[in-house]
Amino acid sequence: MNQRQIEAFRLVMLRGSMTAAAEELGTSQPSISRLIAELEESTGLALFTRNGGRIQATDSGSAFYREVDRSFVGLEKLAHSAREIRQLGTGRLRLVAAPVLALSFVPMVLERFLAAYPRIAVSLEMRSEGTIQRWASAAYCDIGFATTTPDAFGVTSAELYRLAGVCALPAGHPLAARQQIHARDLRDQSLILPSYADDTRSSLDRVLRQAETNQVPTIETPYGATICAMVSRGLGIGIVNPLATLDTNPERIVFRPFSPDVIFRGFTVCPQLQHTNPIVEAFLALTTETMREMAGRFAA
Repeated sequence: MNQRQIEAFRLVMLRGSMTAAAEELGTSQPSISRLIAELEESTGLALFTRNGGRIQATDSGSAFYREVDRSFVGLEKLAHSAREIRQLGTGRLRLVAAPVLALSFVPMVLERFLAAYPRIAVSLEMRSEGTIQRWASAAYCDIGFATTTPDAFGVTSAELYRLAGVCALPAGHPLAARQQIHARDLRDQSLILPSYADDTRSSLDRVLRQAETNQVPTIETPYGATICAMVSRGLGIGIVNPLATLDTNPERIVFRPFSPDVIFRGFTVCPQLQHTNPIVEAFLALTTETMREMAGRFAA
């Protein structure tokens, strides 16, 4: 029994005739017939019954085909794995991200990435902005996802998004009935604002000051996810990155467009390496594609 005989047998089963199998293999019908006869002799199985010019698989032939097909599926998986290794190599993809990205957006990209490249091992760390930049500078990670302007030495960076902030309100709040929230609507409200570790705080202060919304925030925190958690508990109203709105409970928290615009920005930060890493390039391409879809959804 050899590979040529097995290939001929599989094609006869798939195509239903020796003539069609011969055409696909680029040979003659008598050659296929001879290969099948040799396979029957070597296995001791009657694989087909012959009735004039027609053939039909026997029970033994059908059972043997199931085993052959399983083997070919295994070979196809090996071929796919070989292509994947040629394209991406093997190894680990090391990611580090600010909380608003680590808790929502990056897992969304990972879901798509691992569906396409299941053999790549991934680690994801959630860290502060300063740690993200230090790790990228020291090549301790492959990709960092930051929300402050990168200024570390030895890194390459690209803007990932510019998104207008949204107003987060407890679901039962009177302002939740409005279609849009203006800064002046927040006068005398309990506010939960980003701390000054967030690049947007200074621009948010300016917007609120111009609207004469000058009260001291009830709570300050650098994390949009934390703001949403506290708004959900009725502790106040917040202005957050739209990415923080993903996977929240609409029965406890609602979001409305906020005016004037307060822009939240995000960046990818990578070590400045001499050689490109195909794993990193593939993940960055998928990141850009996914963010484009998300930005379109937020705009809508």
